[in-house]
Amino acid sequence: MPLFARLTPAVLSLALLSGTAAASTNAAAVSGNQSADRTAWLCKPGMADNPCNQDLTGNPQRPYSGGSFTMRYPSGQTVTLDAERSPSGHKEAFAGPKRPSVDCFYAYPTVDMLGANASRAAEEQLMAVMLAQAARFSGTCRMFAPVYRQAAFTEILSGGKSAALDRGRADIDSAWRDYWEHDNVDPVTHRRRGVVILGHSQGATALTAMMRRQIDRNPAMRSHLVSAVLLGGDVTTDSFRTLPACTRTSRRAPVPTGCVVAYSSYAQRPAPNDMFGRTASRKNHVLCVNPAALLHGTPHTRRQTLDAYMPTQRTLNGHLLSPKGSMGTVLTGYRVSDSAAGYLHHPGALTGECRLDKSADGTASWLQISGDTAAFTEPGTKSPLSGLHVIDFNVAQGNLTRLVRAQSKTWQARHHYAVSCRSPERRVGRDGATGSSDAALAVITLLLRCRHQGLTVTEHVA
Repeated sequence: MPLFARLTPAVLSLALLSGTAAASTNAAAVSGNQSADRTAWLCKPGMADNPCNQDLTGNPQRPYSGGSFTMRYPSGQTVTLDAERSPSGHKEAFAGPKRPSVDCFYAYPTVDMLGANASRAAEEQLMAVMLAQAARFSGTCRMFAPVYRQAAFTEILSGGKSAALDRGRADIDSAWRDYWEHDNVDPVTHRRRGVVILGHSQGATALTAMMRRQIDRNPAMRSHLVSAVLLGGDVTTDSFRTLPACTRTSRRAPVPTGCVVAYSSYAQRPAPNDMFGRTASRKNHVLCVNPAALLHGTPHTRRQTLDAYMPTQRTLNGHLLSPKGSMGTVLTGYRVSDSAAGYLHHPGALTGECRLDKSADGTASWLQISGDTAAFTEPGTKSPLSGLHVIDFNVAQGNLTRLVRAQSKTWQARHHYAVSCRSPERRVGRDGATGSSDAALAVITLLLRCRHQGLTVTEHVA
């Protein structure tokens, strides 16, 4: 069916009013944070009181607070995504979402210490880790973040690990199917959107299992994968059959899409008993894709400057007695600034390069972090996990957000939708859209003009 025939008055209103009113109407069909298929959502565009503050089109659901785009804890505490540059103190405004043309599907890492999240409730610590890791991607994508019954830290360290992990993987599988069947459709163009998959630690492991089953051998889904950023989840060289690691041979080469970015960050070679970045085999190894190298078009083993963003006390909803808030245990060994901004930006403080080391005790593969790590680690302490695992996203967050933005633009250019209007004598005009509501508005305007003039409409899909 042609696009114009599918443009109901409600959809036209959605486009012409920038999505706000219509998104609120559509959100009324969602009860709390539960979808029609009973997925529990931490963040979902258009749901009532979305903590990630995006309506159905991805625009801000609530007005900017003090001129800044904000997100919100379930308790109501708002958090700015603005940053403060260290050491200058210069304030950096976060460019909030403006009808982002792709989606993000995010699975958070292990934050449940004792098994308290078996009910799939949107707990405060889930929002805290979302803000620390994934919130700043919202300038590029609509953010979908399901709540899943993850294995608690105590279960991971005990004999019940396998069953507990399977429980969370089943939830992620179900949430992805729910998203793909009901939400991976643009509210204006009614066409499928590109999607960026984001995950860390246990979340990355669950997403890897889901991608093997549902995306790796499914050409239709695979064609809509913009990128998969799976950090600290020990994605290996043989995790997927068809999805490659992201590589780029030169700066002139196109930014790769439909591929995987993965690494585990360390400030030193992983020890034999470390939890991440190691395999017992010498035949395969954990992937290491350096996002800064991708942006520069150099080998992953080439040292590049990283762009680190660390969450502040405000982002973690902390206070004087508990500056790290609900993330106090997870962030043991890390400094948290009391800046009024949401993040402390450390441009140029760190460098990263991928390293591979095969020895008698197996193969180690990691992103070597060098530079001023003392700026955000506490002296004389060590994370209860391994290396810099807890801040895998943060050590290169600026690089990662820029990479995903570039990949999204490349994906859109390759998945072009356009319309042409012709009279018997000449072509009147042409415009394109790939899920972007901005571009879709231009297409809709052109279609209306063509219809008014009695011209022939032709659709083109690349």
